[in-house]
Amino acid sequence: MFKNALLETTNAKITFDEPMRKHTGYGVGGCARYYAQIDSLYSLNNLITLAKQYKVKYKVIGSGTNILVSDLGFNGLIIDTKRLSDVFFKREQVKAMAGAKLEKLLQFALDNKLSGLEALAGIPATVGGAIVMNAGAFGHNISDNIETVETLCNGKIKVYDKSNCKFGYRTSRFLKGKEVVVSATFNLTNGDREKIYNSIKSYKDLRRLVQPSGKSCGSVFKNPKPFSAGALIEQAGLKGYSIGGAIVSERHANFIITSSKAKARDVYQLITTIKQKVKDAFGVELIEEVECVGEF
Repeated sequence: MFKNALLETTNAKITFDEPMRKHTGYGVGGCARYYAQIDSLYSLNNLITLAKQYKVKYKVIGSGTNILVSDLGFNGLIIDTKRLSDVFFKREQVKAMAGAKLEKLLQFALDNKLSGLEALAGIPATVGGAIVMNAGAFGHNISDNIETVETLCNGKIKVYDKSNCKFGYRTSRFLKGKEVVVSATFNLTNGDREKIYNSIKSYKDLRRLVQPSGKSCGSVFKNPKPFSAGALIEQAGLKGYSIGGAIVSERHANFIITSSKAKARDVYQLITTIKQKVKDAFGVELIEEVECVGEF
């Protein structure tokens, strides 16, 4: 049985019927039938191999800040990479494992007087998730300082130069592929520690100024150039609009905030409503940054 095979996996903590509300930014969603927290690439590969062998659906996640899990949960295996979080020097470059939070990567850079990543301060993502989505803010993206990305594909490690990663606005070659991002190397420049610290603080302060507090998954929609998704949603009169326990933020209309009573279906229905009202008003099709997991 798949369950017994899971329990025999080394370097992984296995749980069953794990509440996904504990592992997502929205704090909603049903249970994952199988849940694994991994400590090594070996266990990651073993778990993916097992899932394929037993024909069990699987999904690899980091901080869960960009996913909306169905109230019905996920009838498969969730593989959590947050324990795969080392950040270290590899020759002249900084290497970070996929489960490392961006905050940890920035702290490592600050401690070693290295500059380039400051604009990512405050983004609640792991390195792996940020690379897949090419996360960014204030005109800067994580891909700006990428040298290479390593993935796990069919039991083998593949290395991609930045030029082969197909980075674009909130996308990469890894977004829809079957490869799992496991690490990346970054080219950073030497700088003054105080200046780097002040830059990080400034970006954090700016983020707090323009973005709402509360449970969310950050920006819900990509900006449909040349427009701002938030501006379109606001112009459609949707600030403060709510369904159940999900509400369009009054501070930034491209954020959906959830209350303790929210359900995943509330968020999903609100996303659907926003898309339709913006399309009706402006003829613009909004595309989600947030990924829906499970059946809606």
